[in-house]
Amino acid sequence: MVALEGKPLPDQPWHEIDQVGPILVLVVPQVLAEIDKRKRDGRLGRRAREFNRLIGPAAESGMPRRICDGPPIVDLAVAICAKIDWSAFDDLDPDEADAKVVAQILHVRGIEPERKLLFSQDINPIAMASRHKLKCKKMPEHWLVEPEPSPNDKELSRLRSRVKELEATEPQLSAVLEFGINADLTLHSIRPLPEDIQQELASKIQTDNPRIEQRRTLFDSSLDYDYSYNDRYRKYCEVVIPTYVQTLHRRFETHYNQIPFVLQLENSGYIQADNLVATLKAIGGTLNDRFVVFPLFGPSAPQPENSYLGSFVGNMNQHIVSPVGRHEMRFAVGPDRGPLVEIHCADFRHGRVWRFDGIALIDPRAGSPFRIEVTLTASNLRGRISREFDLAYNAKDVSLEELVDLDKREYHVEIPMHMQFDKALDARDRNWLQLVEDEAVDDDEDEEEAS
Repeated sequence: MVALEGKPLPDQPWHEIDQVGPILVLVVPQVLAEIDKRKRDGRLGRRAREFNRLIGPAAESGMPRRICDGPPIVDLAVAICAKIDWSAFDDLDPDEADAKVVAQILHVRGIEPERKLLFSQDINPIAMASRHKLKCKKMPEHWLVEPEPSPNDKELSRLRSRVKELEATEPQLSAVLEFGINADLTLHSIRPLPEDIQQELASKIQTDNPRIEQRRTLFDSSLDYDYSYNDRYRKYCEVVIPTYVQTLHRRFETHYNQIPFVLQLENSGYIQADNLVATLKAIGGTLNDRFVVFPLFGPSAPQPENSYLGSFVGNMNQHIVSPVGRHEMRFAVGPDRGPLVEIHCADFRHGRVWRFDGIALIDPRAGSPFRIEVTLTASNLRGRISREFDLAYNAKDVSLEELVDLDKREYHVEIPMHMQFDKALDARDRNWLQLVEDEAVDDDEDEEEAS
């Protein structure tokens, strides 16, 4: 242990053994034999060969070799031992290496017994030497070299170095997503309206939205008359209103189960991300970038239109797609109430941070937690980066009457985003509100009941 696990002998603090000296370090034959066995050891071979080179001149000349000029002076030599009568040591096993070391020290020639000192890191030979009145000293921990890493540690260190090397040529991408809602979230699963209430509500909506009579005279232009109005109003009464009352509970579910979230993408390294692709996948709901608003208290009735003028204006207002720069984020799959959003950027520069404010439309029947999986890839990024962000909630089965009063148009229970919703209504913020007028709401339960 002293020779193979300790620091180089010339560099050890020998004054801790004897401040004045001189000190003669004798190596008994058993220790030399143990060191020779380690010359080809993968971990200790180098140290064994270094020790043999240190003690080699003393072994060849038979004289001590000075390894430290002091103070104190320290000499190193090979011990000369007398033949051991093992019958005199009934507690020492001649086949045990530690027992041989102790017996050889007891039989070293030319050294008075009171000057002999066993110096070792191991407890077993120290215990044996103490039984035979041989002075002992345990090698202090600070005499030892730092332990070498195991093969697994070396491999881990190599892999970490390799990762750092690769990171120097890769973007350092990260994704953080936070839901903007307090803990103890409760979402509502709303039961359909009873058929009698559906019929009563449908009749009231039709009464409140009568058909507009269009009058024609000899002096009116035919361009002022909307020939499609009667058909559109009939469809309003026969299709739009019945569909509305049948699916009203689902519209209110969407209204009550929208939760805001913020996604932040960052490249904190020194390399730009080429052809960055970020995907968001919703499990247990869908994703959008605006607050979805249905006509909750009745669909709007159609109005007569000037079809010619409307067509002309519509052609004038055709949307022109603006070109996207290399550094700009582009939605390849937009946040439009679907389960997947995909964002592209040709050159996502180092040090850049991009933020997306979204809204999750959670289906309370899917089961908690709602989850958004974020995946990042780039052409100069090996592999991909994936993270999952969960939002736990409690699902509550309720009737629509428990949440709102349809006659008075009042809420009994506020929606989770009521503050943002009221603020957007007051500001008439059409960029934050997405009004869905005539879109039918899927309702598998109602379809099954109808069938």
